[in-house]
Amino acid sequence: MPDAEKRPSKLTRRRLLKVAGLSVGAVALGGVIDGLFIEPWWVDLPRPVVSLPMLPEPWDAVTIAHVTDIHAGRVVKLDYIEKVVRMTLEASADVVVFTGDLVTRTDAITAALGRAIARLRAPLGQFAVLGNHDYWTDADAVTSLLEDAGFVMLTSRHVLLERAGRKLCLAGVDDLWEGEQHLDAALAGVDEDVPRVLLCHNPDYAEVMPAGPRVDLMLCGHTHGGQVKIPFGPRPRLPIVHRKYAAGLNRGPHCPVYTSRGVGMLAPAVRFNCRPEIPVITLKRAHA
Repeated sequence: MPDAEKRPSKLTRRRLLKVAGLSVGAVALGGVIDGLFIEPWWVDLPRPVVSLPMLPEPWDAVTIAHVTDIHAGRVVKLDYIEKVVRMTLEASADVVVFTGDLVTRTDAITAALGRAIARLRAPLGQFAVLGNHDYWTDADAVTSLLEDAGFVMLTSRHVLLERAGRKLCLAGVDDLWEGEQHLDAALAGVDEDVPRVLLCHNPDYAEVMPAGPRVDLMLCGHTHGGQVKIPFGPRPRLPIVHRKYAAGLNRGPHCPVYTSRGVGMLAPAVRFNCRPEIPVITLKRAHA
């Protein structure tokens, strides 16, 4: 009789272990499907708000669509890039900026790619800087393609946008790994009361940029958010030294830094808990 009483308990434990094993397997399979087939192409369109202390009233609520790390090549094909362009246009931002890594292969620098990104238009213009992969392929060809597509290159220079007589500065510096960063040249001649938004591919520049001239916000890419983010855990692969800049809005030594997870990928073509994104950033006046 005691043996008979123990048997159902033993069988129940076996069933529980079997169910637990099946559950773990299902979760793992779901994660693989998500990482390989769903998230890599499931583009997020976040709308972060960044307060700038010196933003004039006419520029309050201006929007900037931040596209970065397209990585056209073997993994990222033209049909996906055209989807990214459509989503960016549908966001109806005032400005479009691109912060580098347009391609990963020289043979991706094509007329078709140029036609696709030439559709990226915004009322106040389109502006760009290069990334390390643009140098590793053909920086001159990428620059020409971007310029032919209507982008103004901001390497070591700036533009002043104007609304109701008040100005907003967009400036850029070259890639941290492959170029030289001349912040003085990029912001030369900009009045002190003009807010400054700096484009730079690699967010690690926030840690080495000089304290002056002043920068009010830096927009970057490069990290892809690591492509994989372990739930409640780390990002195993990040191509930066300062991991706090992996993704999103963070505070640097001299200014806020927004790092976009970008829209493209490097092999392996996987994203998990780290969707591609096109942030549409709203600048707001900071009130005392």
